[in-house]
Amino acid sequence: MERRTQLSVILINTPGELAKLCEVLSTSNINILAMNIQNAKDAVKELFKIREKTRRRIALAESYRGVLKDSSDYSIIRIVVDRPEEAEKRLTELEYLLDSEPVLVFTLINKPGMLGQVAKRLGEAGININYTYGSVMEDVARSLFIIHVSEIDKAEQFFTHT
Repeated sequence: MERRTQLSVILINTPGELAKLCEVLSTSNINILAMNIQNAKDAVKELFKIREKTRRRIALAESYRGVLKDSSDYSIIRIVVDRPEEAEKRLTELEYLLDSEPVLVFTLINKPGMLGQVAKRLGEAGININYTYGSVMEDVARSLFIIHVSEIDKAEQFFTHT
């Protein structure tokens, strides 16, 4: 496990925008190690459904429709790269909207239950997982997972001392 910087980049949701972002990073010799793409409209829809199912919806459907309309033009790209400072500098120069924050990167043995073990240990330590994303191919020995937690310092200490 190691702490890395994740960049969250807001892109206009049109064909070719991801290619442009990748080209910027490539020409700057910055390698993408992990990526997650979330259409902002889909995220709002999911929130609306969750709040409806849990009967916690407090805003009117009209309010959500306005947010859906506004969010349909954008996607959120979360990336972990090999040179985050340079990537952030270059993307900022090109006026990309972005944010950076720490995440935990786990290289796990590629077998059933490994991510569950990490999640269980974090839960036992009282650390909430906000989201995770990862990738693996069937014929490789290891997988890579990015985990965004509520208390990264506590999580690092927990995994360092256990």
